[in-house]
Amino acid sequence: MEVEVKLRLKDSSAHQKLSDVLSPYHKQTLIQENIFFDDKESKLSSNLAVLRLRFYNLNSYCVLSLKAKPTMSDGISRVQELEESLPVSTATACVEKPSLLGEIDSKIMDLVKREYGLGENSDFVCLGGFKNVRAVYEWRGLKLELDETIFPFGTSYEIECESLEPERDRKLIEGLLQENGIEYEYSEVSKFAVFRSGKLPD
Repeated sequence: MEVEVKLRLKDSSAHQKLSDVLSPYHKQTLIQENIFFDDKESKLSSNLAVLRLRFYNLNSYCVLSLKAKPTMSDGISRVQELEESLPVSTATACVEKPSLLGEIDSKIMDLVKREYGLGENSDFVCLGGFKNVRAVYEWRGLKLELDETIFPFGTSYEIECESLEPERDRKLIEGLLQENGIEYEYSEVSKFAVFRSGKLPD
């Protein structure tokens, strides 16, 4: 189970202000390309499951993930998540020809077939995706991830923090934002849900 604090920033100005505040704590910046898949009958989406390939830093490496049973409340996200590395060449081939997903040697794909009734001959389809620029900071013992997410229809901004004590850590992060006059609100939906809706949250 992945548990994260997720707070949505108002705009690019709020994102820049927080980036400036956190700059002494910066560790790395990651360029992520997220590509999503389902079958023609939307068996995964209809079961609130998300199958994703994430390419890092201009295809230097790739991670296949399956997320399921998500909940989001008061800026705290909980979701079951499995991840495994995948060779970039294999992942790229799957983007170009999604049916290859059913043929790769993968514990996640074995689970997808078993849990969601997708066989090796399933008609996988590529849903498209979006790019994310993630700046990673270590601040007060927390790993903060500041995201600029570039959708086909606009850009959104969010700060995330994976946490074992999300209520406590949310309070710490909210304090940081409030002290610096950075406008925010609790995230209500995942980036994937925003992508599928075709519009930025109000």
